[in-house]
Amino acid sequence: MKQFVALQLFFIQFFAFSQDTNLYEKPPVFPECSNVAIDALQQCFDAQVFNIIKEKFKVPSNLKNDNYKGEVIVLFEVDTTGSFRVMYVDAMYNELKAEAKRVFETFPKIEPATYSGRKTFKQYSIPIQIPLDDFTLSTPKDLAKSNAINKLEEAAKQEFEAVNSGLTTYSNKALTSKLNIQFTHSDYARFDRAMNVIGTNSHTASKPSYTMMFLNIIILKQNGMH
Repeated sequence: MKQFVALQLFFIQFFAFSQDTNLYEKPPVFPECSNVAIDALQQCFDAQVFNIIKEKFKVPSNLKNDNYKGEVIVLFEVDTTGSFRVMYVDAMYNELKAEAKRVFETFPKIEPATYSGRKTFKQYSIPIQIPLDDFTLSTPKDLAKSNAINKLEEAAKQEFEAVNSGLTTYSNKALTSKLNIQFTHSDYARFDRAMNVIGTNSHTASKPSYTMMFLNIIILKQNGMH
């Protein structure tokens, strides 16, 4: 049950401005952000996380000597008590994983996120660029650019809209009955290709209604069958 509620109340977002603030959701609040306007709380939270990592993360000396360049992906959570908890770290070297966990252990306890006025937990994902000179705070403009629809997505969207706009009311009288009769695979095959022509891979079926089952029983009794 806890996992189900979790899926309803939080979303995973890439660090800094990944999504607009939900109308019912308030992000975690650092003391430095207590007087910030509600619309800027998420940006303030992002900035505080960024500043702490930038200040406290120490790249292992052997990686510095090797001029290593890469990134550390950290999935972390701010729970209902306002505590930071690392859930997963992905990096090429174990030293980087350990350092990321060490840094997050130094994070202070803050005011937890809320949803509809109730305390909740929230997850974030942040990529830490190595060397840290490459680690910068994203801006709304950067996010908008990264979320721009590419040509392939735009073509697919236009194809779907073109097909959708060309739909007409289906006039086959076989489908005008109000009875809820389940499909057989034979019926299904007649229009399966048409439904999947643009790659939607849809599947449709229905169970018989209680009314239909009741009528079947009456017919069986009338025919002397039990």
